[in-house]
Amino acid sequence: MIHLFTKLKNTYLLFTLLLLISSCNSSKKISGIYRSNFAQYGFFVTEVKLNEDSTAVFQKWGDVLGEKLNGKYKISKNTLYLKFNKLKHDSSKDTVSINELSMIPIDTSEYRDSHGYDLKSENGIPYHLKFKIKHNKLLVYNFVSDKIIRRCQGSKNKARFYLKKLDNY
Repeated sequence: MIHLFTKLKNTYLLFTLLLLISSCNSSKKISGIYRSNFAQYGFFVTEVKLNEDSTAVFQKWGDVLGEKLNGKYKISKNTLYLKFNKLKHDSSKDTVSINELSMIPIDTSEYRDSHGYDLKSENGIPYHLKFKIKHNKLLVYNFVSDKIIRRCQGSKNKARFYLKKLDNY
């Protein structure tokens, strides 16, 4: 009887240990739409759509400016690396003449998919922007200083800035 009790106890401990290990290693679904928790500087909203096939759409808009960039993402540990399909300032038109600048309205359609983000590399992963993944949020790294933006200009109390996963995706 004691032998049977010890065997059951060991089986229970092994089952509990396996359950604990498997729950710690469960992969969380990262795909979805993430949007900034408030408008930066009073009018800039950032949105990132992460698809299950590792493609992404990055959008930033506000006032009269806006950008929409397509790319791919890669996750390493709790960091998401986003690399756009085009390089910095890559557009279908390289220069603008003075005459084009004076034209009203200015046709900006050829510049909508260009951007000013440098291509960087970390741990062998090329990227333009990176985010820290934390509790259904993407914490934003400053693309110049490479530090997480803790507080951001634009709110009266300089609120904590992040991109939050939308529930309705």
